[in-house]
Amino acid sequence: MTGLLVALLFQAQVDPAQLFEEKIRPLLAARCWGCHGDAKVSGLRLDSREGMLAGGRQGAALVPGDPSGSLFLRAIRRDHERLKMPPDGKLEDTQIAVLEAWVKQGAAWPATATLKVRGDRRISEADRNWWAFRDLTAPRGSIDQLVAVKHASLGLKATGRADRRTLIRRLSFDLKGLPPTPAEVDEFVASGDVPKLVDRLLASPQFGERWARYWLDVARYAEDDVLGLSQEKYPNAWRYRDWVVDAFNRDLPYDVFVKAQLAGDLMGQPELRGGLGFLGLGPWHYTISPPPQARADERHDRIDVVSRGLLGITVGCARCHDHKFDPITVKDYYALAGVFGSTEYREYPLAPGDVVERFEAHQQKIRDKEKEIKECLARKQQEAQQAASQRVAELIESGNAKWTKYLARTDRDHKLLDGLTPGEIQKLVLEVRAEKKQIDDEKRAAVERSRPPKSAKTRLPNGFELYDDFCPGCDVAVRSMERDRYVLWRDLFQERVGVMWVAEKDLPDQGELQRLRADLDELKKAAPPPYPFLHGVADKERTTNLRVALRGDPYKLGEEAPRRFLEVLSPGEPEVWLQGSGRLELAEAIVRQPVAARVAANRIWMHLMGRGIVGSPSNFGRFGERPTNGPLLEYLAARLRQQGWSVKKLIREIVLSETYQRSSDHLASSESIDADNKHFWRANRRRLDAEALRDALLAAGNNLEPALGGPSEDLGPATRRRTIYAKVSRFKLNETLSLFDFPAPSITAEKRVVTHVPLQQLYFLNNDFISRQAVAFAARVNGDVRAAYRILYGRDPKPEEHRLAADFLREGPWPDYARVLLASNEFLFVD
Repeated sequence: MTGLLVALLFQAQVDPAQLFEEKIRPLLAARCWGCHGDAKVSGLRLDSREGMLAGGRQGAALVPGDPSGSLFLRAIRRDHERLKMPPDGKLEDTQIAVLEAWVKQGAAWPATATLKVRGDRRISEADRNWWAFRDLTAPRGSIDQLVAVKHASLGLKATGRADRRTLIRRLSFDLKGLPPTPAEVDEFVASGDVPKLVDRLLASPQFGERWARYWLDVARYAEDDVLGLSQEKYPNAWRYRDWVVDAFNRDLPYDVFVKAQLAGDLMGQPELRGGLGFLGLGPWHYTISPPPQARADERHDRIDVVSRGLLGITVGCARCHDHKFDPITVKDYYALAGVFGSTEYREYPLAPGDVVERFEAHQQKIRDKEKEIKECLARKQQEAQQAASQRVAELIESGNAKWTKYLARTDRDHKLLDGLTPGEIQKLVLEVRAEKKQIDDEKRAAVERSRPPKSAKTRLPNGFELYDDFCPGCDVAVRSMERDRYVLWRDLFQERVGVMWVAEKDLPDQGELQRLRADLDELKKAAPPPYPFLHGVADKERTTNLRVALRGDPYKLGEEAPRRFLEVLSPGEPEVWLQGSGRLELAEAIVRQPVAARVAANRIWMHLMGRGIVGSPSNFGRFGERPTNGPLLEYLAARLRQQGWSVKKLIREIVLSETYQRSSDHLASSESIDADNKHFWRANRRRLDAEALRDALLAAGNNLEPALGGPSEDLGPATRRRTIYAKVSRFKLNETLSLFDFPAPSITAEKRVVTHVPLQQLYFLNNDFISRQAVAFAARVNGDVRAAYRILYGRDPKPEEHRLAADFLREGPWPDYARVLLASNEFLFVD
């Protein structure tokens, strides 16, 4: 069939531009550009022909005219040994055939497809009437009734309820991320009291630990950033994580929760400032690109995480041009960019004012002393160089080793010293040194005169302050040295390598430096400990609108875009925000939107059911998936609002439904109609995610440390805390977390991609952490196979399993048997 389609495409002589516009570009946009557009996952962009030809870390993605040699097609066909794309499911055969035909024709990317800056898009009533933007209309009925209506319309038959042992394991992992104990299983099997069990799990402090992690995926939470080749750490990042855990445990209303993420400092409740880590923890781009580009990229990140994470709208696609598919204009984008451009990094102390003042005053003394040492070194270096410059002739005539070696070089980059006597060389050295000093003094004075005001600086974490200009003062016109004279100065006086450079240990009067360094050591010893603080943001002293960056280029600016909300989500002309940055107005506008309730309800359903009603939880636009059961989504979103935005109440209602409690059995009749279970006729069997898997392993060995909150720890074999308390790095993601599909924290993650690869089973065979847990688990059960099965699987072993255990244990040690049980699918998956 695929080959026939390709043949038909060629026989029809489809116009390349038409093929691209109607088939190729929409397909790439829907399934590829989310990761391989601005995000450049693996260094690859698929949103231009040039990007595909350039490729990424694996090489060129496209070879025009050669489908078999085009790497992106091999990944899409899934016949590459490692690359299987897209990660959320294989393309349909017809879609693959169209892409192959396009490549075989030469992969035309018509000029008409070039992204153009447009600002003339008009938002229509049809745009505002898109299903995701309409007012909520809660249907009558219940979850089960609305699901049953859909099943009846499709001819689906649902499975029965799961047995009690299966259900308690499912509920325990879904609500607190941990397996039930044998005693808890026995109690529930005896009583069957689901509401009582659910209420206990929702009240557990482990509930917040489990559900906070879901939000942290959306919030792209991490505890550092990349700074060049090094790691810039955020020592108090864990306080945001703990704030999120606490917010879920105390069931902070979701609308308040959202507003605290964006404007917790503006709501008059100091305890809500903890939510500002959503913005304050970055990513920050520091100096990895010129400041205008870095600041633009930071704003883009904020727009992306807010729009996709809270509204299910891909506003980031309007950075360079009006959105190609959704009613979002480039002016919408820069209106929101102005909000974040008027916001800066800020730390909020969690200590009394006098403690903060003492600490800051002492740190200033340390900085002053370090500056004094630096100035002393510079002064002594200048004095030593000046003295040596007066003795150049003497040094040359006495056979000084440095001068002898330098004068003997035949590869010098100038000829100024050739044929000169020692006295003439000394005179030239003094002239060049004096000239360089005069030029440097002139430049410093000119730079100071042209230096931008302090308000032109951007404040970043850990005391970084960067001018928004790439290089303040670099465009100041000053006199320069003649080339050969500058090269001579560099050869003689360059730091650490110049002929006349004097090492610190050789400088005269070491006593002064020693006294200064001793003073510095005493200051550091006497320094008070750092005070705790929250990483957050605040409004800049001077808030401004941004101008539209033409084609996304921060150096080419167009008209100003006043700060305001998205036009399509406004009843008329959007109100311009004039108070501060506009963050609070943005937050309030978001929680008023019906689509915000839909996005939240869909995420909650997804985490409980294994799939969202909308399969693209961060994209409710035209290239996102449509709801598989629109009335059900409307009902859940309306219930979330009606119940005071209570996440716990909505979760309770879902898990008490028959739909949630179904078994994961397969029914051939329903399988033939809905193989992907998009309509929830059965429960979805799910593999434990990285956190639940590791926590369950610790629990099996009775090694899980139950303490809540506190600083994060490096995730090593001996770490006993829950995985949510592991350090999360953008600089280098932990290999174990990555192996089990933990998302990269540089961008917002709408859902976990689940892979099943050989390395995961090799982890169970070879990893030291698994060895420790196997030994601990073997010691815990003390040779009791029945106890082992009850702890891991919540059931008694079958006679055949008893026999297999006896056969194994006759020759193998218990820790090896424990490792086999821990690596089993029954442990790794939840039915």
